[in-house]
Amino acid sequence: MLKFVVKRIVTAIVILLVSMFAVFTLLTYIPGSRLGYMNIMGNGDLLDHIFEVLKVQPSLISRYLRYVYDVFVHFHFASGFRHHDLNAEILSRTRFTLLLTLAGFVFIVVIGIPVGTMSARKKGSLFDRAVSVCSMFLASIPPFCLAIYLAMIFCLWLRLLPVFGFKELRNFILPTITIASSALANTIQTCRFAIIEELNKPYVKYLRTSGRKETAILFGHALRNAMLPVISVIKEMTASIFVSTFIAEWFYAIPGIGYYLIQGINSRDYGVIMASTMVIAIVIIVFNIVSDVLYSCFDPKLRNAEIRGEQNV
Repeated sequence: MLKFVVKRIVTAIVILLVSMFAVFTLLTYIPGSRLGYMNIMGNGDLLDHIFEVLKVQPSLISRYLRYVYDVFVHFHFASGFRHHDLNAEILSRTRFTLLLTLAGFVFIVVIGIPVGTMSARKKGSLFDRAVSVCSMFLASIPPFCLAIYLAMIFCLWLRLLPVFGFKELRNFILPTITIASSALANTIQTCRFAIIEELNKPYVKYLRTSGRKETAILFGHALRNAMLPVISVIKEMTASIFVSTFIAEWFYAIPGIGYYLIQGINSRDYGVIMASTMVIAIVIIVFNIVSDVLYSCFDPKLRNAEIRGEQNV
């Protein structure tokens, strides 16, 4: 397991550096960008010494190396056009985005897996049909449209929930539903189909003939084996979940990193854009690594391969 995690982390670092370079290059060659005139020399640090020894001239690569060095060694983002502490701003706003995203993932798991399991258990019933219709509706409606409908119903008509702000626990409700809607529908249907497939396999028929209770078969065997496609579909939708998070931040005026990125794009603040995209990439990569680890824990083939590898060592 440790070897697998280390391999995924190394791959993630390479992906992060490549994605940062792509954004840095794009912003450098935009007309009017200040990144093209960025000073490659710092305050007498190690990178300055290397540049002096190698006689490195200002270029796209050297400016990118300076930016990466400042971020990961000095933990200092480019200041941008605004006169404020960008480091503190990024950390503050990342906290809100992580809270929202985690709330969305928890909502997807807590609601999606039980509903999908019950729908598979009651296949063909009125409950199963109602779940299928609701899932189709949630999967087809865009997040920004759902946000408008939720605000109209629960804020303007019923007056049960606030539209804007992020000060109370109930402020989480509408943004969380907006974030999780599409992924929740896919999770429910994936869980349903996976459990139905597991319940039709020969080992389940053997367990039934041996006298096992249906509940024990469902939750002790079928559900566990059905987790692999569920984890896969959640992992595949990680990027779309973050896009929904940014839409929710913009619509509900939540001071998250996505809302900050939109403000940076509108004001052409390249320091904010670089810092925001880097943080977003890191968070998405971390979520993907966690999902890969969970997948390996549930996949018996990977577990057996790992055991054989340890025995060979």
